[in-house]
Amino acid sequence: MSTVYPTVLVGFGKMAQGYAADPAMAQHFRYASHAQVLRDHPRFDWQAVIDPAADARAMARDEWKVRNIAAHADELDRAHDNIEIAILATGPDARRGLIDRFPNLKAVIVEKPLGRTADDAEAFLDECRARNIMVQVNLWRRADERFRALADGDLDRLIGQVQVGTCYYGNGLVNNGTHMVDFARMLLGEVTDWQLSGPSPGFIEGPIPGDSNPHFQLRFGSDVEVAFQPLRFRHYRECGLSLLGTHGKLDIMAEGLDIAVSAKAPHRAATGENELAVDRPTRLASTCGLALYRMYDNLAACLDSGRPVDLWSDGVSAMKSTAVIDRIRLADQARQTPPQAT
Repeated sequence: MSTVYPTVLVGFGKMAQGYAADPAMAQHFRYASHAQVLRDHPRFDWQAVIDPAADARAMARDEWKVRNIAAHADELDRAHDNIEIAILATGPDARRGLIDRFPNLKAVIVEKPLGRTADDAEAFLDECRARNIMVQVNLWRRADERFRALADGDLDRLIGQVQVGTCYYGNGLVNNGTHMVDFARMLLGEVTDWQLSGPSPGFIEGPIPGDSNPHFQLRFGSDVEVAFQPLRFRHYRECGLSLLGTHGKLDIMAEGLDIAVSAKAPHRAATGENELAVDRPTRLASTCGLALYRMYDNLAACLDSGRPVDLWSDGVSAMKSTAVIDRIRLADQARQTPPQAT
């Protein structure tokens, strides 16, 4: 019989439950929120919600029928002793010291960013390491079935060796930029160099106060470079990635809902040359609607086996993306600060 893990959900906002009420999202994401997964997943016993907001606690009690509700962890009385899994759907400032409230904690699923800075993120991971707590970071693309297949060989099969890429993001470097840098790492390997691009600092926009949106470029391996281009979400949303390989092009757009492959073909206007058949792409089915559920599947499997190295989005990997983001953030911040008079 499979172990069922007593679980607490800390923070009861958009990612925790709010996205479940979006009818447009529901058409494409069977699991858009942690609450939906915890309601359905047989391996997690959803025992408690912690949130300081009274309306959030009322929703957990009345709409989601959660047994134990508290504004703060120390108000759970003895219920906290039983908790083995904590879902941390809070900002990073609310996490430090939180895991100390749960003496039998075995694992956490945590939202990005891991910390306001790379040092803060490392401090949180150190807390978890000290107690042998597994850390799964909800960079959800790493649990998406289609994207995992691309990383495992489909990318090379579909478009050949990647030559160059362009990534689009918005609503903040630390916010969505983290997702897209991590996604590029997933598909292309580790970042070997970086630089800011463009003549001016990034514009400030996004749900994290002060989060900037700079233009920058990353190198993967010895020669693959990807330009990261920020967009203002007040016009439209997009977190997309376009990769051009030696015999095709892959476009992952509409935040993962539209995936198109344009193969190499004879050029329509130049004899003896080739082009990308962007006028007749092959579309691949999106699987992002189940990615969050699969993130929980992977955590349960690793808990069963006792092998944290098999986590799809562990703290070590997420920290590599966090470190890249932090370097870019600090460099962009320096550009925004006027030089001191001498």
